[in-house]
Amino acid sequence: MTNPAMMIPRRLLTWTLLTLLTTTSLPAQKRPKDLGPTVLATVGTEQVLYRDVERAFQKNLTRRETPFRSVPRDTALDFIRLYTNYRLKVASARDRSMDQDEAVQADIANNRKLLSETWYFDHAFANARIEVLAGRRTREVKTGIILCAVTDPVTKKWDTTASLAKAKAVIARLNAGAPFDQLARDSSDDKETAETGGTLPWISGGSIIKVVEDEAYALPVGKHSTTPVISRFGYFIVKVYDAQPRAVVKFRHILLQKKENRDSVGVDRFADSLLTILNAKPTQQERALRERGIEPSGDVFSDLAKAYSDDEVSAQKGGYLGSAYSRSGGMEANGQRLVGGFEDAVFALKDGQISGKVHTIFGVHIIIRDSTKMPDEQMERDAAKRTYRRLYFEDDKRAHYDSLKTAFGYAWIDEVKQKLLQTIDTTKNTSDTSWWKPVSEALQRQTLYQMPNGGYTVKDVIDSLRQRMDMRGYTLNTAGFDRALNKMVDPQVLDQATTDLDKRDAEFAALLQEFNDGILLFKVEEQEVWSKLKFDTADARVFYDTTKARWMTEQRYRLSEIYVLSDTAAATVSAALKAGAEFAELAAARTQREGGREKRGSLGVVTEKNSMQARKVVEAGTKAGQVLGPIKDGRGVLFIRVDENLPPRQQSFDEALPSLATAYQDALQQRLTHAWLDEVRKRHPVVIDMKNVNAIWGKGPAQRSKQ
Repeated sequence: MTNPAMMIPRRLLTWTLLTLLTTTSLPAQKRPKDLGPTVLATVGTEQVLYRDVERAFQKNLTRRETPFRSVPRDTALDFIRLYTNYRLKVASARDRSMDQDEAVQADIANNRKLLSETWYFDHAFANARIEVLAGRRTREVKTGIILCAVTDPVTKKWDTTASLAKAKAVIARLNAGAPFDQLARDSSDDKETAETGGTLPWISGGSIIKVVEDEAYALPVGKHSTTPVISRFGYFIVKVYDAQPRAVVKFRHILLQKKENRDSVGVDRFADSLLTILNAKPTQQERALRERGIEPSGDVFSDLAKAYSDDEVSAQKGGYLGSAYSRSGGMEANGQRLVGGFEDAVFALKDGQISGKVHTIFGVHIIIRDSTKMPDEQMERDAAKRTYRRLYFEDDKRAHYDSLKTAFGYAWIDEVKQKLLQTIDTTKNTSDTSWWKPVSEALQRQTLYQMPNGGYTVKDVIDSLRQRMDMRGYTLNTAGFDRALNKMVDPQVLDQATTDLDKRDAEFAALLQEFNDGILLFKVEEQEVWSKLKFDTADARVFYDTTKARWMTEQRYRLSEIYVLSDTAAATVSAALKAGAEFAELAAARTQREGGREKRGSLGVVTEKNSMQARKVVEAGTKAGQVLGPIKDGRGVLFIRVDENLPPRQQSFDEALPSLATAYQDALQQRLTHAWLDEVRKRHPVVIDMKNVNAIWGKGPAQRSKQ
């Protein structure tokens, strides 16, 4: 027989390891200064502090903003006991010197490398940038741009010197009073935005290239850049026209378009007639709707949109386009933007207000603004984090690496680098198997890249480019060599930057300790619990005998049915049953369910779970010997007879085994864990400091009664 335990997914991780390994960094929470070092319990000689327990408690994303002190006393005590059990398991691992095991040491070293990289970059620049981005996502800015990117006629690339000179000249003309939009049309090298006078759609954090966004959020409304803003595209001059809190609105509209029997004048007149109704008193609105053959629903705008709007999709929804909207993000569902005049009209309205006639390229609109929602700060922070990681993180990381290299003394030996580039064919890449052969042995011995502890020779770099698969296809020019050295040097730079990080940063040290303890926990639980979870038939029978009340069959029914496809046939069956016809005989002659006549209507033994007929019997409370029906069922009519009611009975061991195996494994896991922890407690007694617990959460009922 297949071992039932093999059919059950093994639990390889406890709550502790799961919470530790799913969160690398959480925002620091404000904690009362006097609670952090408060001792809540001791595990042997180890003190369990409030801040440690709260940190573990807040690992759950639904509780990350919940102070541990705010939970009910019983909940707090349960979690403290859970946490002390976790510390007992870690203590057990250390008792066995698992932290000295070579494999564990390797895991811990790899762990530290991964954690320190994430932690370092987050705290060096990413967290601050995310906070800025999150703040920007609560505001929208209306901007204009002029791009100066003069192309060199020879290289066909933008000429930095000429572009900068042009940008300065444009700024001088702006300072002299020239209109920004006119200069954009005349001078901008971005032809697409030049056509609109440089005007961009509204932006918020993460919706445009970083340098332009930074400038837009730094400028006051009505001002333009005083110095050109450099980017990889050229030099930008930015102007801010407006800035507003970012609002997310819901609105509806009625669109009226020209038709064969309605010209533009007719559209305007019809729009006026609808506005008259919309602006009338409720009683007048209802009368006007009924005169047009429309039964009022209580929402006159919806009624008119459904009846008259030429936007067929939104008309079915009472004029609603199906998604909330913000000027900087567009439709929440798909990011699509409204045409300018329509958008302006929506945001000129107040909630509940109806517009006048709004003309766009699509026709004449009447708009109602239904509601406004301001951004949720936590949601915007989460969105800012995703946006930052996707758009900006890699560029910022590269810039930070470069600054570290300068600070630590990493640099090219330019003279040697130029000799190398002059020696090889820079039009080739590293896929060419002989690209390096022109390089003399003397040049290969020279140091090409200096580092604090030595450096790389030309030969070192050539060997890496030839042998490393992750450098295959690199170009043999300055950019290609820069990429190659980044691959070779970045890990060393990061190691240098994160040396003793756990000694310099207490919060990182705590996080690192949690992860290391998680590795020990996994190892010791595998040894003490999971490796011992073997299905023992004899032991499972004992478990079955002590829990028999749990292993009962479902309530079952023996049913028969007659199913017919017409009301006439149903009336005939109903009359026959009333006249005393035997149900099985009638089923054999009349039922129209495929295969039903041969079975004389018998459905056999069924339960609520697997039978629609059984569910109908239960709903109606039909008893054994009674007939339920006629019942409309899809295209037909149904009669059901309860032939026998089969109440639940005790399952045999074999019958219960599929369900019992999971419960048995859970019980065995609990037994093994309890026995193990009881043994560990003998060496590491657990004492909960009730004095401090009571000071934070108050005394429990039993303790109050003693006073």
